[in-house]
Amino acid sequence: MTDVATSIAARGRPRDPSIESRVFDAAMAQYAEAGWSGFNFESVARKACVGKASLYRRWPTRGELLRHTLQARWLTVSCIDTGNIRGDLEELARMIARTLTGPYSEAHARISLDSARHPEMLDFLRPYSDDTIRHGRAIVRRAIARGEITPATNPGLMMDMVVGAVTNHIRTTPARLRGVMMAKMQDFVSELVEAVLRGVRATDMTENDKKDRGVSA
Repeated sequence: MTDVATSIAARGRPRDPSIESRVFDAAMAQYAEAGWSGFNFESVARKACVGKASLYRRWPTRGELLRHTLQARWLTVSCIDTGNIRGDLEELARMIARTLTGPYSEAHARISLDSARHPEMLDFLRPYSDDTIRHGRAIVRRAIARGEITPATNPGLMMDMVVGAVTNHIRTTPARLRGVMMAKMQDFVSELVEAVLRGVRATDMTENDKKDRGVSA
């Protein structure tokens, strides 16, 4: 009995599985509110109602904490795989819309500004940024492999068209029209993706027509 009690005491208290979730919520809220200059372990720990020691055990630096927070609470493109290009692009567009209109939407502008003002941010956010871009382009490459779109399709350009269109639509819509915009967001997403895919098909038809006529592309 003594040996069992000693073993339990040596292991310490069980790790609280809810801590990371609370910390990510608190860290995302803190960054959206205060940006990089106001993002620190003390403020995040206070919001999450955890001790700073719990944060340091998991994330040695505030940069790593922010990177893991964005991976968990910002754009998680890696989870998109509906099995077809239309479904994937629509889910991506909806994810962008939810992110840019959600409770942490202010983080979008802060990331751009802070990256310019604090070059060190680029170093610790690069793995997250690179992964997001890679998973986005993988959507297009999977569609090419399935034969849904032409191999000549530029993955980066297609991502720019979808992400850029949703971002611009949200950022240029006046606050007084936000409710209407959100009510019609699914229609906007469907029309956007159809326009992008129609453009890809038109390009494919043009290339095939050139080949049929023996014209060099």
